Amino acid sequence: LPSAIAGMTIYITNTSANALNVFPASNGVINSLSANASITHAAGATLHYIAASTTQWYTVSATYA
Repeated sequence: LPSAIAGMTIYITNTSANALNVFPASNGVINSLSANASITHAAGATLHYIAASTTQWYTVSATYA
C-alpha cells in the first residue's frame, strides 16, 4: 500500500488463484497487525482499504468473484 493519508481509500482485487500478502508503507499498520506486517489477501477477493491516519489502514467489505 502507498503511504497513507487520512481518508484515502484503495480497492485491491486479487485475480490470481493464490493468496497474496499486502504490506503497508514503512511503519504502517493494517487492522490490528504489528507495524510493517502484511495481511493475507484471499484469492479471488476484493478488499477495500481505508486509511484512518497517516499510518493506520483498515480493511472493509471483502467481496469474492
